[in-house]
Amino acid sequence: MLTINELRDRYREAWLVARRVPSGINLGHASYWPEFNPNRWEVYHSEDARIKSAPPSADAVDRMVECMRWLRWLSEEERELVWLRAGGLSWRDIAKKSGLSRMTASRYWRKAMMHVILRQNQ
Repeated sequence: MLTINELRDRYREAWLVARRVPSGINLGHASYWPEFNPNRWEVYHSEDARIKSAPPSADAVDRMVECMRWLRWLSEEERELVWLRAGGLSWRDIAKKSGLSRMTASRYWRKAMMHVILRQNQ
């Protein structure tokens, strides 16, 4: 049986995995530019560039899909609250986006978490 904190952590992990999963969208465009092989100076100057993170593991994707399935038990407003909170937004930012007060948003989020926990235990 999951607790609210464990469920919160699962949704946070699902949010992070969802950002790393490749979209798989192929627009059908081709590049006619020649292949670029940088010289050592260009490589040296690009060392500060951000490195793309590796794709998530299959287990992480499976856990993300499981969390997504749990969202279907919630209303659209509850889903949005759960996903915004999983994204790491503060209650103040969530309140601005949802049009609720901070305490009300927190209360609705907790209610949504409890709803998921209760449905899992059925």
